[in-house]
Amino acid sequence: MKKYTPMIEHYIKVKEANPDKILFYRVGDFYEMFLDDAETASRELDLVLTAKAAGNNEKVPMCGIPHHAAGNYIQRLIKKGYKVAICEQLEDPKEAKGLVDRGIIKVITPGTYMDEALDAKSSNYLASVMVSGYEICVLYCELSTGELKYQTVEHSLVALQRALLDQHVSEVVIPMSFDKNWLNALKENETIMVSRQKKTKLEEADRKLLPLDAKETLEQALAQLMGYLKETQKQHIDHFIPMESMDKERILIMDYETKQHLDLVSGSRGMSLWSFMDRCKSAMGSRMLKNWIEMPLIDASAIAKRQAAVQILKDDFMLRENLKDHLIYIYDMERLASRISYGNAGPRDILQLTASLEHAKPILELAAALTSYPELQDVPTCYDLYEEIQGAIVEDPPLTLKDGGVFTDGYSAELDEARQIAKKGKDYILEIEAKERERTGIKALKIGYNRVFGYYIEVRNGSLDQIKDEYGYHPKQTLANATRFITQELKEKEEQILHAQEERVRLEQELFHELLMKIKARLYDLHACARALATVDVLTALADLAAEKGYICPQFHEERSVSIIEGKHPILDDHMKSQKYVSNSWQMDEDNHIEIITGPNMGGKSTYMRQNALLVVMAQMGSFIPAKQAVLPIFDRIFTRIGASDDILTGKSTFMVEMMEANIALRYATENSLILFDEIGRGTATYDGMALARAMIEYIDSAIRAKTLFSTHYHELTDLEEERKTIKNVHVDVKEKKQHIEFQYRVISGKADKSYGINVARLAHLPQAVLDRAGELLKEYEGMERNNGYQPNLFVMDTVQPEKSELVERLQNMDVDAMSPREALDCLYELKKLSKSIE
Repeated sequence: MKKYTPMIEHYIKVKEANPDKILFYRVGDFYEMFLDDAETASRELDLVLTAKAAGNNEKVPMCGIPHHAAGNYIQRLIKKGYKVAICEQLEDPKEAKGLVDRGIIKVITPGTYMDEALDAKSSNYLASVMVSGYEICVLYCELSTGELKYQTVEHSLVALQRALLDQHVSEVVIPMSFDKNWLNALKENETIMVSRQKKTKLEEADRKLLPLDAKETLEQALAQLMGYLKETQKQHIDHFIPMESMDKERILIMDYETKQHLDLVSGSRGMSLWSFMDRCKSAMGSRMLKNWIEMPLIDASAIAKRQAAVQILKDDFMLRENLKDHLIYIYDMERLASRISYGNAGPRDILQLTASLEHAKPILELAAALTSYPELQDVPTCYDLYEEIQGAIVEDPPLTLKDGGVFTDGYSAELDEARQIAKKGKDYILEIEAKERERTGIKALKIGYNRVFGYYIEVRNGSLDQIKDEYGYHPKQTLANATRFITQELKEKEEQILHAQEERVRLEQELFHELLMKIKARLYDLHACARALATVDVLTALADLAAEKGYICPQFHEERSVSIIEGKHPILDDHMKSQKYVSNSWQMDEDNHIEIITGPNMGGKSTYMRQNALLVVMAQMGSFIPAKQAVLPIFDRIFTRIGASDDILTGKSTFMVEMMEANIALRYATENSLILFDEIGRGTATYDGMALARAMIEYIDSAIRAKTLFSTHYHELTDLEEERKTIKNVHVDVKEKKQHIEFQYRVISGKADKSYGINVARLAHLPQAVLDRAGELLKEYEGMERNNGYQPNLFVMDTVQPEKSELVERLQNMDVDAMSPREALDCLYELKKLSKSIE
């Protein structure tokens, strides 16, 4: 091994213990990277690559960054999929004998990133996965807020991948024994980092986070998560709140693709339902609103509770405005509480918490008017904590405790005394300056300070001849236009002043630590208060939206009929300023399972389908909706197949993606589901596509009986209305004038006469020769079709039961040999429970 300098040897030793991380090695005021890390960092961060002497006349690659600017560089590396290990100086270099003691204080990964640069309205989830013989337990953690939630999914790689995508997971932790094929498949997703963790035993203190009926796999997932966090964060994480179940039985289920198709939280053009509805005043309110949109309810009483609160706030303008006046002062209490517990809170965090607690009490007092929310009445306001910490921090505190100046005068008598001593010392410096000016006769003489020389007397070159030996001036530094001197008296006073300053800073650091401990003792109450304030924020935002836009409260019934009168797409209605948005009704009676929607492209078919799905989501999350009247059943799932998209990276064509998404709907939809199929079958040959589309319609109608909106250009499918009473034709209205068409954007009963494809092409200004030839060919094709005729076979499907499909799939995927006796018993209970739901 080459003989390097002690520092480089120590760097290599630390790096060997952290081979998969970029090592930020603290040297003075910089973080430096050497060898391979230097080359990687210089490339990824656009840093200049230099070299550092490493001993034996050798140099090693090196690059560095100022420590105060590290946050921005770390964020860039995390986004590129790297882990960063922070190696800090653990002792004062002035007191060190030999090499300064250094060690890893934290490892920052995509799932543990908590910097203030993190989007305040978004969540950053770290997942811990544990696989048993028949199911997968996934535990989600949001380190910056202390949130824990979990779910179980079927024993399937696809199910696991979908679960991670649904929750926008940035990092997943898996056991060392994880299946290698599954591991490689997870690594193919560049948006999710995969980390492995050796088996860890759960600490007794963490058992309180588990539900009472926790399975062994959930306990193992929590142990794995806590072990990984302790290893990377170098401390035990104790700010988590007890975990919640993501119970499929209480929410409307939508998979990742459905959420993308409907632009629920991320819009293709920057506008999503979330960004449109978000009138929340706090970041934690915005995050809760996002959660409500992604997980609408299926419990009628829970929906009614939210609706009643929104109605009260919508009707009472003054109550709503008073709440908004207070809510604007609420900071992100969830993340503030977590930072305080985590130990990386600063003075400004305390100020923000103080401001939030000042307004928490009046908000919760006003919220007593929301009688449908009794749980808002018993929430701790933490006002006693506010009274204890308010006035402690100065109005404009420094970012850190490094130089003091954080606490107000009067907060601590001991601190006030230390400050007074320091102030007297500075006053004495001014007295020395005045005395030396008088003694030397140099009016421009001044006393200054810097960290290198301490206090000094500065005399300009023109007055140097007035300095006499008896003054005791000793030159310390020569500048271009002045000389700096020191005296024995000045050095003695400097020691007293600096000692007083150090004592003042030490006292402030102690006091700040004590203050954090006081707040940390109330962590549970702070989280409860924060959750209640976020709930009030969301309800107020929904009421504000409903009041301004004139939304109505949708009604729910136990029947399966749908009636939305003059419904509107919430986003388009708001953004079409130049022309009035055309509303459309959606009405399907108890026995009407399928609407076949025909009409030209650009006529509004897809918009009509998305509109109705969004209205369902809004209604079931407890919001009011844009319509004149709405009476709905409660849907348990929404499935979509909208738009044309391929997946180049995995080699899936548009048609393959279409069939895979349709398959999910056909396998898991129930009669209480909503299915949106937009032009199914268009990605293959005409008769293949038509046959598949018809077969799907018949299957849904006979076997599933879910409410289905099915848009198509296969006009032959409209004949199904005559053969089946459960199918209804609607079409988008168009006015045709001399080969030109005018879209009415109105959905009316009946089928469209034709697709108007050539008319739409004319609107796109295709060459006239192409349009004329297309018209000739269309007449030929229509004549051929009339002569040949077309009469597809009809067949009847057995009723589909998703539970039966799930039962069969679980049995097929079960790895019996890998099960422990406890897992086998749990599996039997699960299968028995599932079988009871199958008639």
